[in-house]
Amino acid sequence: MRGKRFLVTLFLIMTFIMGMDMQVHADEPIVVVIDPGHGGENLGGQYEEYVEKEINPIVAEAMKQELEKYEGVTVYLTHEEDIDMSIRDRARFAKEKNADFLVCLHFNMSVKHDLFGAEVWVPATGEYYAKGYALAEIYMQEFTELGLYSRGIKTRINDRNKNYYGILRYCTEEGIPAVLVEHCHFDHPNDQPFYQEGEEQWKQFGVLDATAVAKYFGLKSEVLGVDYSSYPVSEISIPSGIVRPDETAPDFCKIEMESINEETGEVTLYYNYSINGGNSYSELFTWPRPEVWNQSQDENKVTITLPFDQEIELRVSAYNGFDKWTESNVIDIPAISDPERLAKEQEQAEKEALRKKQEAYEEVVYEELNEPQKTSVMPVIIIIGLIVVCMIVVSYVMAKKIALLLRGRRRR
Repeated sequence: MRGKRFLVTLFLIMTFIMGMDMQVHADEPIVVVIDPGHGGENLGGQYEEYVEKEINPIVAEAMKQELEKYEGVTVYLTHEEDIDMSIRDRARFAKEKNADFLVCLHFNMSVKHDLFGAEVWVPATGEYYAKGYALAEIYMQEFTELGLYSRGIKTRINDRNKNYYGILRYCTEEGIPAVLVEHCHFDHPNDQPFYQEGEEQWKQFGVLDATAVAKYFGLKSEVLGVDYSSYPVSEISIPSGIVRPDETAPDFCKIEMESINEETGEVTLYYNYSINGGNSYSELFTWPRPEVWNQSQDENKVTITLPFDQEIELRVSAYNGFDKWTESNVIDIPAISDPERLAKEQEQAEKEALRKKQEAYEEVVYEELNEPQKTSVMPVIIIIGLIVVCMIVVSYVMAKKIALLLRGRRRR
């Protein structure tokens, strides 16, 4: 009987505890704090007419409005005016609101203007890493479906073995999970189609941000007609130490020339690439992924166009998500003759041959035209000669007749 009572009592206690837990979630909404990056004198990224501190608040307000359409969530902005607000004060604001998560919104640029894609930075330690990475995974899926290239989920450590980014460092100190979202790069053609249409397009990023958070917390919305309560969120293991960025370059990079089209100069090979032995490289290209954002194919086939009439030293560099690279072997390619140049040379040779033929023809015609002038004297001479002979003969005959007549007269 005691055993049975113990089981019944245990069951009731467990039921009571579960009921309390459910009640807490029902009565206490999820609190999300949105932090628009920069503000005041801190302009953030500037490229052409785009200023980051002007775009981030528009994205943040759109995220807030979209997220408030879900049930059981309260949303705050760290600042709604264009002010200078310290990173520490932003983290303290999230702490005052007892935030379940802080999402810091940014747009990106690179020093050489050669990088593109979206990335999410997460804290490097403990449960803050695990929670941040789980939300960042959902973000990466959203970005990939939008068409952006995924630059990955990353940590960054300063020289004091702390989170490099202040918002992640101070939120961790305040006990608030946080992520820093870099939506895309202002300064690369690959990303410009995702923001250059203006404010309505920026607001779409805010909707994406809200959707990622809603999926992470399993929220639902009758207004939007969605229910993410069963959305599968990854269970990320809590690391025992600091999760450092991957500073290792790719282990292996090899290229093989498959074919070369001597008419177009196109070379197919197994990536940015260099045609001068590594002195300079092309722009960066994306390495193809089969289906998901964090996997890549083992091999990639790419076709590039080489310059004509130059000997080429071809090599490739493969990069990891932290822009560490490994160079490939070198393929020496003999100079490919420029078909256009060859065609022009052939055309010129044909014109030259035609010109010489024309000159030879004109010379023959000239000789033919001038030959009658040289030979037309002979017939005249012959005719004159014949006339002279005839005259001589006639004179002779007449002289003879005259002589005969004279003789006849004398006889008479």
